[in-house]
Amino acid sequence: MRVLIGVVAMALLAGCATSPVPSGKADPVPASRLFLYQKPITNHSTLIVTRDTGFVGGGCNTTISIDGLKSAEIGSGETAKFFVPAGDHIISASACGSGLKEREASIKPGNTKRFRISIDSAMSMDLSPTSF
Repeated sequence: MRVLIGVVAMALLAGCATSPVPSGKADPVPASRLFLYQKPITNHSTLIVTRDTGFVGGGCNTTISIDGLKSAEIGSGETAKFFVPAGDHIISASACGSGLKEREASIKPGNTKRFRISIDSAMSMDLSPTSF
């Protein structure tokens, strides 16, 4: 019986992954975990990074860097908004030993780009463009 319960528990956990949450419905990252790009500048672009909700990876924050500079630490179900100079940027995310993911973002003045952080049941993290 214990073996059956263990197998069922493992199967349930294996199916768990994070779920997307629209940035407008996610909790804002507290100011104490926002480090850079928080004030609008002339000809700025807006970059929004939202982390999925869910059990997987929920025990640690994801570090977000913009152009190699630590910009925020985002928890599960949180979103952060950055006011960056228009142009090309490298956005990176790392968390809980799940590796480093980097993406390029080219943002025109006045435009907004959104990225989503997801973590699957194997603790593999992804940083991807999103419409959420």
